[in-house]
Amino acid sequence: MDKVILTTNFTETLECPICYDYFTSPVILCPNGHSICNICGTTSKTCPVCRAQLSKTSRNIVLEKMLEQISVPCKFQGCQEVITLASRSAHYKVCPYNNFTLCIECGSSEEDLVRHLISQHDYKEIAMEEVGGLRSFSGPLESWGRDTEWPKGVWRFGKEPIIVHAKSTSGVFHVYLFRINKKPLYISLEVENEEFAVVFKGQVPFISDENKKNAPHLNCDVSVLLNNFVKVHDEDEEILRLWVNVKRKLTK
Repeated sequence: MDKVILTTNFTETLECPICYDYFTSPVILCPNGHSICNICGTTSKTCPVCRAQLSKTSRNIVLEKMLEQISVPCKFQGCQEVITLASRSAHYKVCPYNNFTLCIECGSSEEDLVRHLISQHDYKEIAMEEVGGLRSFSGPLESWGRDTEWPKGVWRFGKEPIIVHAKSTSGVFHVYLFRINKKPLYISLEVENEEFAVVFKGQVPFISDENKKNAPHLNCDVSVLLNNFVKVHDEDEEILRLWVNVKRKLTK
């Protein structure tokens, strides 16, 4: 068998064309032979190279076997482990030197989680004053009347980011918040008019906390919101908007 010589550009063939990081298994294969890493494949419907429709069941088995034979040192300072590209993602999740944040969507270990959420998961970043401000949730009437997953975003209070998930489930509207930084953060959410008020005040949980079921959130019956707080959008009468007063607090 002939001797194999790798060129200096060999590592580029191991990079996903979407995130430009090394492939993670399983590697998704498009109909025209282009490969995409598993993380990007969960959020992409078409191939970024040829725009062909992706099938999550079509895999590049040969490339996956190559990833099992190529090793790299752990990227976290202080860790001496040498790991295969195939096991890299699994190692990063348990590495004791990992000071990165796990993505709430795909579980990847990210140094800049906000940038990752925006580029890979279509999150929208909204800049606010350090003390807070007004935020809105908008949609047509039918989106308020059924189970709805509202667009996900990042509210940035100056330099302090928090992740925002809002959804309507079984006639109840919820707003869930998660902080990215480890420093405690307190938030108040208020929806009010001259007659009624719906208020939440509490500490925002850290995104890496194992138990997020008790995450603080504003919740209210959709019917109450529609009858008392939701207004027609100023620029589109087909859209209904709910305004929420958000306040960042340094203490309880």
